[in-house]
Amino acid sequence: MASTTTDGETTAGPGGSDSSSSDSTTDTTTNPTTDPTTDPTTDPTTDPTTDPTTDPTTDPTTDSTTDPTSDVCIDGDLDGYGENCDPGPDCDDANPYAWDSCASCMDNDADGWWVGCDAYPPDAPTDDCDDNDYNNHDPMGCANCVDADMDGFWVGCDIYDNVKPGPDCDDGNPNVGQDNATEICNGLSESCSGEIDFLPADEMCPPGNMNPPNVNPFDGWICDPPAPGQDGCQIKTCLEQFFDIDKDYTNGCECEGTSRNFSLAECSEDMPGFLGSVDEGDELFGEDLPIGVIPAIDNGKGLGAEDWYWVNFPENNADLPRPNAGSVQVDFTVNENSDYRFEVYRTCAAGAWANGIGTVCTPDPNGNGLEWWFNDSNQMMTNPMYNNMVMWPGKVFIRVFRVQNPNSCTQYRLRVRRLNT
Repeated sequence: MASTTTDGETTAGPGGSDSSSSDSTTDTTTNPTTDPTTDPTTDPTTDPTTDPTTDPTTDPTTDSTTDPTSDVCIDGDLDGYGENCDPGPDCDDANPYAWDSCASCMDNDADGWWVGCDAYPPDAPTDDCDDNDYNNHDPMGCANCVDADMDGFWVGCDIYDNVKPGPDCDDGNPNVGQDNATEICNGLSESCSGEIDFLPADEMCPPGNMNPPNVNPFDGWICDPPAPGQDGCQIKTCLEQFFDIDKDYTNGCECEGTSRNFSLAECSEDMPGFLGSVDEGDELFGEDLPIGVIPAIDNGKGLGAEDWYWVNFPENNADLPRPNAGSVQVDFTVNENSDYRFEVYRTCAAGAWANGIGTVCTPDPNGNGLEWWFNDSNQMMTNPMYNNMVMWPGKVFIRVFRVQNPNSCTQYRLRVRRLNT
């Protein structure tokens, strides 16, 4: 009888035997998951050594000893020091001058010179002697940077800027600094050349922007400092008929002398000195005549310290040598402090009071005139001194001069009149 198979079991047919197999080698349908421990070699997860990816020691990227960059010297500031560098680490890898001295290496004044560093730039081989002063870094500069004359310009510094400009070419003179200054009259040099007061006096005086009045613009000044550093400007000459009485140049030539529009510097018949013609009964006084000032004491006729005028006294009868009537008079209406006197001349070549012109009616102790009369009303019978042959003074010249109180600006004014009696 034939056999049948059911669910993996063979059943013997009739007349045969019945067998049940438990041999795995003959049973290919066995489910391995029914017993995980029956064959450990069949489960790769059961032995970690069988998968090289599960062992971290087999991955070279996880082993630092195999990193080719792990021993590289990192030196950002190229001073030789840094991470993994043989000389050692760098406390500030951005500063090439410090690797151990980061706390003290600094350049406070930003002058390029450092202090407290391990090394220094090639152009600054030593410490900055003053790290709070931009103008100094070398010991010579720190010791010698001064402004002795306190003019704002310095000398002896290592560097100059707006704070300490320089160098001062003469630190003993406050009038000279970094460049040549305008030379002034003071016994010192304002120029870097060292020349003292070498310009013409008119170029150095007066100092500053001063413009004192009435000083002659040509050869008007002299330079004579009393001592170095002291102003030496003095007025030499004034404009014509102006005078420096007080010797204070700041107010210029403050005294105005007699105008040469109304007086003469010497005896002549030039029109500026002509006072006019005076007939009987006429008079010249007040504003008809100029105010005069002569600051200097009389130095003699024709020598300059004088004023000259001239006047006509026309004769009544041209046929007679004398008018036979009337008289003329010259005196002062203004004579401050009695400082002035005058003389009368017939001609410029004659002497004072000469040629019968008469004598001073009111003289001073020296015979100088304060008042002069010439009479023509006296007849011989009443005046034995009357000389009919003395010529009438139809024209006279008057010289005015100062006799006292020199270097003052006191004034005078004449009066000229002709009486008909």
